[in-house]
Amino acid sequence: MDEFIEVKCPGCQTVLIVNRRSGKIVEVRKPILEESTGDRFQDAMIKVRGEKEAIAKKFEQAKAKERGKIDRLNALFEESLRKAKEEGPVTKPINPMDLD
Repeated sequence: MDEFIEVKCPGCQTVLIVNRRSGKIVEVRKPILEESTGDRFQDAMIKVRGEKEAIAKKFEQAKAKERGKIDRLNALFEESLRKAKEEGPVTKPINPMDLD
């Protein structure tokens, strides 16, 4: 006979590992996913795949945001360059020491 008993809660799907002799709970295994398949390894694989897709999505969003920043900065630079060309050449300010 086994030393431990596995008891599964039908409501939350948590598995309790109970010592037969003492009746104490040795381990609590909460489900990895809300919709558990019953196999913890398979649940873990599904969770990892989901996280991988979420990370890829966040990375693509960050890349798009950076592209937007670069485009805005390039537009600002072009506008400033156009204004500088319209204003003409920049003259050197008069040095007060040269006035004597």
